[in-house]
Amino acid sequence: MVSASGRFVLALNGEIYNAEALRAELAASGCTIAWRGHSDTEVLLEAIAHWGLQATLRRSNGMFALALWDRADRCLSLARDRIGKKPLYYNWAGNTFTFGSELKALWRHPGFDTALDPVALADYLRLGYVIGPRSIFASARKLPPGTVLTLGPDGNPRTESYWNVKDVALDGLAARASGQSANQDELDALLRDAVRIRMIADVPVGSLLSGGIDSSLITALMAEQTSEPIRTFAVGFGIRELDEVRHARLVADSLGANHSETMISAAHVRALVEQLPTIYDEPFADDSMIPTTLLCRAARRDVTVVLSGDGGDELFAGYERYPDAARWLARRRLVPLPLRYLAREVAAHIARPAAGALGWRRTERRLRLLDDLLADDGAEHFNAAIMSRTLDPDALMAVPARSGNPLLDDAYRLGQATDIDRMMLQDCGSFLVDDILAKVDRASMSESLEVRCPLLDHRVIEMAWRFQATDKARDGLGKRPLRALLHRHVPRILVDRPKMGFTAPVDVWLRDSLRDWAESLLSREALASHGLLNVAACRNMWDDFAVRGRAWNPTIWSVLMFQAWHASMLQATATRHMDLSRLPA
Repeated sequence: MVSASGRFVLALNGEIYNAEALRAELAASGCTIAWRGHSDTEVLLEAIAHWGLQATLRRSNGMFALALWDRADRCLSLARDRIGKKPLYYNWAGNTFTFGSELKALWRHPGFDTALDPVALADYLRLGYVIGPRSIFASARKLPPGTVLTLGPDGNPRTESYWNVKDVALDGLAARASGQSANQDELDALLRDAVRIRMIADVPVGSLLSGGIDSSLITALMAEQTSEPIRTFAVGFGIRELDEVRHARLVADSLGANHSETMISAAHVRALVEQLPTIYDEPFADDSMIPTTLLCRAARRDVTVVLSGDGGDELFAGYERYPDAARWLARRRLVPLPLRYLAREVAAHIARPAAGALGWRRTERRLRLLDDLLADDGAEHFNAAIMSRTLDPDALMAVPARSGNPLLDDAYRLGQATDIDRMMLQDCGSFLVDDILAKVDRASMSESLEVRCPLLDHRVIEMAWRFQATDKARDGLGKRPLRALLHRHVPRILVDRPKMGFTAPVDVWLRDSLRDWAESLLSREALASHGLLNVAACRNMWDDFAVRGRAWNPTIWSVLMFQAWHASMLQATATRHMDLSRLPA
């Protein structure tokens, strides 16, 4: 879209939720343009023309990736929303600067270098996702959340942050220390508004309802603000230990929602699994990608926009590992340092011999994990170890990357704070952005479904950091502020229960409906075809599970998803070159 003045050209992916408020503020500040329509893109564009890009981004509430061309200054600016809901990649393809919301868009350029980044591969094998700002390709990068990249006539990109979750966390800690902690009523009012502005749409709006605290609260606040029954959607596996569908149904009934359930069958999974590499662009191994994609597919049959409860765990201490870690760290501090060093030495020295002599790979992982957890390096080190699928990704690579755990980067360290605060900050800057939000964005966009997240409204994030950690999690129970609000709408008995994740039974599927698919990808020939992985180590890991019947190792799924992605990438790049002669001058 071109601005009224003709100076600026904007490409926007996403949604600006407070577009009408921005339009009113523009009018109040003397902007007298003749509006051409009611698009949030037009409002954002004219706000940029009036206030400038940075000032407009700070006023905007939304999820977006954008590119702005300034015809007068011949300057390109790229920007991404505060928490990183929408992706944005960029790359130098020869002398051409390319950018897009999907890597597959960048692949099309004949100058795109498809060489993989070995550190990104190691990060992926360790975590199950490629953590930014790296991408799986050495030549391409992800623009960090809350960042503007500017490319002027000199050809040198410059980046500047306009919002940063670590700064927000530090501001929240300072507010607590000065007696300005947040309270329930403040959060209630703000969440209502965050839900309200995300329900504004000219298409049907529904809710992804798992039956857990976060999605139930969002659905309750939606139901309170409309006279029509809310459309709610849930999926299940038919396995009682993993299914929340019965809980979602009870919550939906209590709120008078129009509820839909989809049960995931082996046939669904078999049909979807070969599509996953093209949906996710990069290797991605969060197994909840399967139910998330199928949930989005089911919802899209009836609605175009849905609200979800993403963000509640990371902002309000919902993961069980937070209080578990706090207890472990408190106990570890009681053990004299020399004894900890001795225990680490023992664990490190017997880990690999035990695995080699007895085949106890699970025991090896536990001993290596114990070695890490005994390290005197604070909550971040503990969380980084727990969040790692493997503690030695180099062992799975043909050529070791010799890189450290990216979760220990200073960007994710909060310093003097409670253990739970420090782990939440680490998750907000990494796992939330490059796993949770990447998963939801790719799954929903593959089905042309827009997912909006009220708990990730930047005002809610800022308020969440003003709650004391003990007010969020206490006595082994997390998300206390959200629970208290939900109890105002739904009977306690429906939601006060142990937390259930959104984990898929991939180990069950790989023994049955996905066995042939997995065997073809993990054959010695397939593993050796690209020379990137350690064939013996990867094959032994699969044989331990599939042939010898040993316990499930989630790193198997990481290797499988890499193999599937790599094969898909080779197919795509074989026909990727676009005809540049057809592009406008």
